[in-house]
Amino acid sequence: MFGTRGVTVALCSAALTGSALICAPASSAHDDANGAICTGREDGYSSPSLGLLPQPTRIHARARYSCSGRPGQDLPATGTFEGFSPAASCIAVNDNPTGREVVQYADGHTSIIVYDSSSTFRAVGVNIVRLEGKVTEGRGKGLRAHRTLTTLADGVAAECLIHTRVHHAPGGVQLEVGPE
Repeated sequence: MFGTRGVTVALCSAALTGSALICAPASSAHDDANGAICTGREDGYSSPSLGLLPQPTRIHARARYSCSGRPGQDLPATGTFEGFSPAASCIAVNDNPTGREVVQYADGHTSIIVYDSSSTFRAVGVNIVRLEGKVTEGRGKGLRAHRTLTTLADGVAAECLIHTRVHHAPGGVQLEVGPE
């Protein structure tokens, strides 16, 4: 009834929702001690473009978040992610990027997050990359951070198989900042 793309979108939504319910503490975007949960969309770009063979790759992404606050108080934010993957390709499952994100909240506060480890999961047309790190400056300094990016893999794999390199990967993103 929904088709392959509808099922894939539902799986992406379920993955982001599930990770929020399982992994994230209750929080407030306005409370540095407790952290925040931010969800939204991301446009990611790779250089060089991704192909079939793994290669060192720089990653740039811009995220638009809505961050949790006190009841009824969501706070918009933007994130700029700059990262590196030692072995990125559009079909590899051992792609484990690291990087740095600057989150600018609508109230003027900023968080700088350094991600030093990650894991990648790919199944049923969905890519999930989970980065782990720490807030090093600004709002939430010293708190742990987890960033989960979910993209649809079906189109990317098809593009790779017909020898078209992939440069752009939009997807859903969730940022969890909180105590360990």
